Amino acid sequence: MICELDRCETVKEAAQALFISQPALTNRIREAERRLNTPLFFRRGRKIIMSNAGKRLLYSAKKILQELSRAEHDIARLTDGIEQVLRVGLPHYASFQWLPAVMKGFHQRHQQIELEISAQMQEQPLNALYNHEIDIAMVSTAEPSLVVDDKQFGSVCLVEDELVACLSKEHPKAQQAFLQVEDFADETYVTNSTVPEKDREYELFFKPRNVLPKKVLQVGFNDAIIELVKANIGISIFSKRQIAHFVDNRQQQDIAMLPLDQQGLTLYWHLIYLNQSPIAEPAHSFAEIIQQELAQVIHK
Repeated sequence: MICELDRCETVKEAAQALFISQPALTNRIREAERRLNTPLFFRRGRKIIMSNAGKRLLYSAKKILQELSRAEHDIARLTDGIEQVLRVGLPHYASFQWLPAVMKGFHQRHQQIELEISAQMQEQPLNALYNHEIDIAMVSTAEPSLVVDDKQFGSVCLVEDELVACLSKEHPKAQQAFLQVEDFADETYVTNSTVPEKDREYELFFKPRNVLPKKVLQVGFNDAIIELVKANIGISIFSKRQIAHFVDNRQQQDIAMLPLDQQGLTLYWHLIYLNQSPIAEPAHSFAEIIQQELAQVIHK
């Protein structure tokens, strides 16, 4: 009821969406306000305006409906013979060429557990884990080990990676041995997000020396970023593992990949999981299968 009243402009419209009469909805609102002893809405003509108390209730209502939806999904899987659903949050900037083989390998080991993959992971994966929005999160950091609350979370370091600058081979700076942060000061930087992400190029490269690109061009698709870089419209930063998925041998003739600073900028991929008995064991298994698949990719 609260969510429909927030979405609709009038009580009549909300009642129609809820398939009840307008008087019935009005009575529900009055009963809710009686129980909470505070008004949830104010009326301005026919329109309704949510009070601060109503907004607070709306916040919880959305979470409750979201959890109910997940519960319905999980129960539907249980009736299909699935004993557990394991939700895995993957960042949009990761590479995913390993994912099909990993999901197949995991299913062979754990036929009664279904993996649910989400690329809509929040900027704060630990919060998503703590709120049980996901069970496992993949993150990248500048450190080979993570400091987490061992009572709540477990973690496994999956693999080492490196952030590299990507630019057209026609770009004047493409012949340099590496790029420093000052090299970006007069450039158009092409990225899939203008929101600084934890332990990525903003925090590790730009912020420490207080230098930002002249212009930031936000593009929501990695393929589009590659095409813009190839056309020498801007430069970008990817991880080596990520760029290897998008750039084939032919495209490597068009794109230069240079280290960030002379020593390079190393990062590490980790798997973090809720340290609970139904989750920890399959999470370890999931991490082990990823490590095996990544090792095979490197060997190839």
